[in-house]
Amino acid sequence: SILSLHRYSKRSIALTTDVGLCILSTWIAFYLRLEEFISLNDLNLYPLIISIFIAIPIFWLFGLYRTIFRHTGLSIVFTILASTLVYGFFYFLVIGVYSFQGVPRSIGIIQPMILFFLLISSRLIVKYILSDSFYNKKSFDKKKVLIYGAGEAGRQLSISIENSPEFKVYGFLDDNTQLHRQVLLGKTVYSPKKLDNLIKSKDINLVFLALPTISR
Repeated sequence: SILSLHRYSKRSIALTTDVGLCILSTWIAFYLRLEEFISLNDLNLYPLIISIFIAIPIFWLFGLYRTIFRHTGLSIVFTILASTLVYGFFYFLVIGVYSFQGVPRSIGIIQPMILFFLLISSRLIVKYILSDSFYNKKSFDKKKVLIYGAGEAGRQLSISIENSPEFKVYGFLDDNTQLHRQVLLGKTVYSPKKLDNLIKSKDINLVFLALPTISR
């Protein structure tokens, strides 16, 4: 249902989440700095408002709300790092220059660091939840597969269907006796002579042929 939402709705959710992370990171920063619990009702509002008004425009300019989270890679880490460095500079500048009563200047350093880790964590969690692998782990009706051929073609085939919503690889078959009982990509290589037993014991549905040199 989340994936089917309009992109503007997804951006609104991401933006609202980041506003919440700004508030949370400020609250944690005060807790770490003062070493005592402060309720959100008693928290100074100035650092919260400043954080939100600086963070959201900067994150928008850096493209954090145009990213397709479920397909993000390491690049998102560098994007968040760059954006939080810029944010941290301006946030520290405001907190440091203007003296707000009850707001230690060190908050200007602690809060951006906490916000960075919260942003990274939130994106990685969303990526995991929205990724195919998350749903695959919950799928119980995938067809169980053996791959005949433990060579390069077999390895590539196994990797290509690793996150498939339809199939799950349970092992390899190969004529090479030296490969029998060896583990390849976390899967055991079996002798083709054991195919009948494997079909019964592991309830195998399909055998994929990864033998590019043989004829049809």
